[in-house]
Amino acid sequence: MGFADVAKPTSRLVAPKVDGDKEEPEGGVVKDLLSFGDVLSPSWVISKGLEIAFDFNPVDEAKKLIAGDWEEYAQCAKAWKAMGDFCEDLAENIKAGNTALDKSWNGNAADAAYIYFETLSKDIAEMKDSFVDLKENYEKTTEAVWNAAEACGDLLQGILDTAAIVGLTALAGASTSFTLFGPAIAAGAIAGEVIAMINMWSKLTTVISELQTAINGSVALVGGISSSIENKAIKFPLPGKAYDSPVV
Repeated sequence: MGFADVAKPTSRLVAPKVDGDKEEPEGGVVKDLLSFGDVLSPSWVISKGLEIAFDFNPVDEAKKLIAGDWEEYAQCAKAWKAMGDFCEDLAENIKAGNTALDKSWNGNAADAAYIYFETLSKDIAEMKDSFVDLKENYEKTTEAVWNAAEACGDLLQGILDTAAIVGLTALAGASTSFTLFGPAIAAGAIAGEVIAMINMWSKLTTVISELQTAINGSVALVGGISSSIENKAIKFPLPGKAYDSPVV
């Protein structure tokens, strides 16, 4: 006899896609950070200001620290949700088929089959919880990255703005070097700005460090959940042998 499915599990298995304009907080802030400075490439004045405060380019360094395809990572959360929904639908189909079969099949073999499919249905349904945990973990990590990228973007903008002031002040000091007082005044004027730039960079690296800690915790949690899913799959009930009807 045939059974009509009460759900369509395979309809859940579609390629995940994240709409960066709608679903990514602040509309693509990570992508904006990774392209930071491409449109407004630091001019000579800003470069001079950065050179006075740092022996590296903070924009390039920030890109290295937070680089990664985080949009694909966000898509994984959708994939885990789809897998959880798939397990739920599949479990419902097995349960519905088992109930229908039980109405027309009696005997020891029927009882054994009912217990087998009932157990299988419950085991598959329970796997949804693990996939939901994965989904939520990936979403939390993605949100942490978005927030860190936004904070880094603001700090980088502050560094570049301050670098422009430092560069202009240094340029003004150089242009009045013939007075002997110009360079000294410029050096005093930019000291506070340089300290401010260094402090902003320190805050940025703290943000990145906290993000890395969160990601490390996420990786450990994902490993634990993945092991749990594998263990559940291994323990799925398997029939001892194929059913051989004595009347067929």
